[in-house]
Amino acid sequence: MIFFRKNVERDAEDEEEERELISFQGAANGRDADLESNKKLVSIALEPAKELVSDALEQKSEMLKLDPVGDKAAASFFIDGIKSAGPRFPLQKAVAITQILKLLAGLDITIKDKPQRGAIKAKYRDLPFEVTIKTAPGKGAEQLTVMYRMTKTRRDRPEDIGIPEVVKKAVRDNAAKKEGVILIVGPPESGLTTTALCTLRCVDSYLFQCFILGDMQGREVQNVPEFKRDPEHDLATTIERIKRQEGDVVYFARFDDAELIREATKGSHQVCVMSEMVARDAADGVAKFAEIIGERDIAADRLRCVVGFRLIRKLCTKCREAFRPSPRLLTQVGLPENTTTLYREAREPEPDPKTGELPEPCSACDGTGYRGRAAVFELIQITDGIKEAMIAGGDAAAIKAKAREEKQLTCQKDALRLVADGTTGLEELQRAFAPPAKKKAAPPRKPSQEK
Repeated sequence: MIFFRKNVERDAEDEEEERELISFQGAANGRDADLESNKKLVSIALEPAKELVSDALEQKSEMLKLDPVGDKAAASFFIDGIKSAGPRFPLQKAVAITQILKLLAGLDITIKDKPQRGAIKAKYRDLPFEVTIKTAPGKGAEQLTVMYRMTKTRRDRPEDIGIPEVVKKAVRDNAAKKEGVILIVGPPESGLTTTALCTLRCVDSYLFQCFILGDMQGREVQNVPEFKRDPEHDLATTIERIKRQEGDVVYFARFDDAELIREATKGSHQVCVMSEMVARDAADGVAKFAEIIGERDIAADRLRCVVGFRLIRKLCTKCREAFRPSPRLLTQVGLPENTTTLYREAREPEPDPKTGELPEPCSACDGTGYRGRAAVFELIQITDGIKEAMIAGGDAAAIKAKAREEKQLTCQKDALRLVADGTTGLEELQRAFAPPAKKKAAPPRKPSQEK
């Protein structure tokens, strides 16, 4: 939960209490920031950086971006996946904010032409956070992305993110074969790593020995130890060592290098390989994997299943409205005919007939009708039909068409369970799954009355 801060009057002199900002407490990688040698940067940028990050948290934003635009930089807050305009800065000030956050995250501030990623341990209102810092080269200056994770709240089990039973079973069954490749895919900055680690926990670590290979950026997975790789050993030798230690499943912390993917796939004859991969959806993940491997018959033989996901907004439980669906609607959307109650976002409030004033918006969601997001899942099992499409050179569209023909799980189909239990509404599904050109804009925040 993110708290709002408000200045309060403290005495007759009308002095305002100083606003409490986020407290940065060191890089997650343990690298000490050299603040002494960067005194000027600290004096110029530390407070503005704290204010910007605190503003994003106050607005219940899960991510902020700072993008250079000409001689300025525009900040954007992403609230439940919806982009909202933030403050604008002179380019020089934005560069300084980016540099100080890189410094605090243990990154190299002299490197500006390559992407970097790190994290800062922080506290906000006595709650522990991990603030992830990502930079990428941009026009005139680096692009900055900041994401937040409350470390007090663990989200590392399948049930923590609502992975459905059909996906759990597919992962368990394929991992039990102790060979082949299982991929978890999704767009960047969508919670892909969290989803992948929760999917890893679908494997029973008491029955199967699982290891993590690579730098987890300080994140841990219960009952899954990190395998210490000898820097003098190549990947094939490392996998052989893992097999000698009775390893059944190897989770690769990073799977974004084509050569690594090819080498790991060769090693999947000995152990089950799992990892995350950036892709639009599961079908795109299958096509991308086949393209990277090159030899499509080998790719089809080694890949076992691909798990994809989307994030959709959850209805605000304080102001959502219940309604009784008609039998025709249930049939049309594919919900069980015995469904008696569905929910939708609160309707626009009517002005007071006497004063003409609008009532105050819902305090929980600021009048948007939504609060938080939930994951919905898709699954492509590599059946004989999918293998044929892969070997024939099928692109993502061809893979998706074959998966639909085989009635494999889609995000749209999985989302219906969240409609049925009241987590979200049909309007959100229409928005989230509309074709890009026809996507509806999210409803604006409803205005509050001045007091």
